[in-house]
Amino acid sequence: MPTSVGKRWWGNAPRFALSNTLMTCLSALVLLLAASPPDALDDYLHNDFPPADGFDFPVGDKDARGSYVDGNGKKHRGWYVAAGFLYRYALGIHTGDDWNGRGGGDTDLGQPVHVIGNGRVVEAGEQPDPWGGVIVVEHMYYENHRKLRVRSVYVHLSRIDVEVGEVLTRRQRIGSIGKDPGGSYPAHLHLEIRTDPSLDSTFWPSATGWDQERVRTAYLDPSAFIRARRALPVPPSEPVLVLVDHASYRVRVYESGRKVLERGIALGQAAGVKEQLGDLRTPAGMYFVVDKSTGPFGGDYADFYGGHWIKVNYPNAFDAQRGRDLGLIDEETRTAIAAAWERRRPTRQRTKLGGGIGFHGWIAPWDAGPGEAHLSWGCVVLQPAEIGELYERVTAGTMVVMF
Repeated sequence: MPTSVGKRWWGNAPRFALSNTLMTCLSALVLLLAASPPDALDDYLHNDFPPADGFDFPVGDKDARGSYVDGNGKKHRGWYVAAGFLYRYALGIHTGDDWNGRGGGDTDLGQPVHVIGNGRVVEAGEQPDPWGGVIVVEHMYYENHRKLRVRSVYVHLSRIDVEVGEVLTRRQRIGSIGKDPGGSYPAHLHLEIRTDPSLDSTFWPSATGWDQERVRTAYLDPSAFIRARRALPVPPSEPVLVLVDHASYRVRVYESGRKVLERGIALGQAAGVKEQLGDLRTPAGMYFVVDKSTGPFGGDYADFYGGHWIKVNYPNAFDAQRGRDLGLIDEETRTAIAAAWERRRPTRQRTKLGGGIGFHGWIAPWDAGPGEAHLSWGCVVLQPAEIGELYERVTAGTMVVMF
């Protein structure tokens, strides 16, 4: 903002000269602003277009079901993937899913193609054989504490209904199923999901010798990706959102997208992200407030709550999956934790992943600076005089993202 305003100001006021001293000061200010580190908390919430709140399938209804009528007026029921992700065939390693109508042949020619989720068009146009009409859409979505981007690629379109730069909403029609320009294959939709935005829209890994392992570094299984993300959280849309930045030792509260509170914090006694019981680290992830109390607290550590306790539902579904992969918990426990977390309810605490994570005050004020404020057994700690402000702004179900 300061740089762009400055450009307009210079363009509209060339009639007088500034002193060398003022010019030097302005130049230094511009350099200072340009060199200022980005605000991780604001960056987490800032988006150029609406984040995806989930993904749907591109043909048929949102579940890739339902009937369709072909060009001859005959009705057909259902859709299927004729060639899936990593399928090996004459052209090499398949990079996505080929969707076909169950009527076979060209019965699905001209049927609608829908964008899989909210996003923005980055490419739309005709490409040489065997591609035909191609649309590329960029999507941004939140997963656990991360903000991620992928691109969905729609190939062999007979019609393109969107333009580059257009912002799309989930399930919006973007074109129609077509064929490769050479007519070598029946009509179908080729769908890719890419994690590497640098690849050209017509890039074909097998043409450059990529093997399956390398393909997996830049492409995702489209159907698996969609099935795992039918519904997604959208932190910027939360009525109350709490963000915790490990790197800057800050907690910030937003209400309806507006910053209302920011305070310094202390973290667990050990550096790094919590992985299991007793490691004295603070977690990173998306959690929800499940309880809060002002006491009275019992036990030897009662005074360390600083009169306030706000509990979150660590471990979450992602922690549980990690724990299952490492053998810390079994599948039944993983499933139970994931189900409770999705409902914003308390999750199982007495496992090797640990528990009892939340926010609280401290037994006395501390004066350690950022990078030195490691006090707790894994919780986020606020100054005794400030924990009450956070306590009053959160309720059960409030989203808390720590990163």
